[in-house]
Amino acid sequence: MFSQFSPDMAADPRSSAAELASMRRDMMRTVLRKTLTRHGIPASWIGAEMLVATARGREAGMHWRLLIKHWDPRLLTHAVALQNSLVVRLLGYDPLAADWLMGISWQFALPDEAACPPMPQAGFWTAEHRRTEARQPLAAATAAGDIIEGPVRIPTPPAGSVDAKDSVRHDLDKLFAVRDAELKRHAAESGSPDATRPMYLQTQPQALRPVRPRQR
Repeated sequence: MFSQFSPDMAADPRSSAAELASMRRDMMRTVLRKTLTRHGIPASWIGAEMLVATARGREAGMHWRLLIKHWDPRLLTHAVALQNSLVVRLLGYDPLAADWLMGISWQFALPDEAACPPMPQAGFWTAEHRRTEARQPLAAATAAGDIIEGPVRIPTPPAGSVDAKDSVRHDLDKLFAVRDAELKRHAAESGSPDATRPMYLQTQPQALRPVRPRQR
């Protein structure tokens, strides 16, 4: 069992390559099982193959192939963090694992791919960037004639500045001044003094009529 494995066994000439590979496979299986349990991922969702790997100028090591057996997009989102967690736990069992672990790969081994979404349109991959830009607040801009375009956002005064109420009142006064200037400009162009009046109907109080008592 891997619990009896010691890094010194790798340097023991009596340990054959097959024995080392077998002990490392047991270790990697246990690391995968405990890591999935630690993060609450069902053990049946991810399997593994431990393959003997060779590289030029290095002794034979192991390649860790992780098999995704259950479709859940959250696995893809957190795959990098899960892989890092596996490596950290493996190094906790064998600090020399960085020397013989030659690679980690992921492979889909789904029994049924019907739940997997199809490929989207080509613009899907850059659409999120455009949506993020569209969600950015539009700056209030003024065009010719001082007409305010876009939403008006009154900034919150920073700490240590003037009182918040005074700052808001000052911003409102500026907005009203822009509105009054636009109304005056419109009145001058149209030649009608009524153009400066507020854009709502004027009402007059209705005269009250005396209420006559009912005849019995």
